[in-house]
Amino acid sequence: ELIIHIELLDKDLLLTPHSFERMLERQINLNELKDLLESKDSQAIFQKNGNIRITNGKLSAVIRWSGREFYLVTVYRD
Repeated sequence: ELIIHIELLDKDLLLTPHSFERMLERQINLNELKDLLESKDSQAIFQKNGNIRITNGKLSAVIRWSGREFYLVTVYRD
């Protein structure tokens, strides 16, 4: 497991092995993910299943709040 700190949210984001594998598969690096999550141009969309999709139109990250921390469900290019 890998943890990155998201300055904009002042929260840590936990990258699970599954989400890290998806990043590698889709050739998305940590800097792209951090840029997405820290950008004021990104939009947060609250989904019915409780997940939050954050997108900038080029990249989307799906995150979930576990009660203590955010964790990355998946990330993909739009």
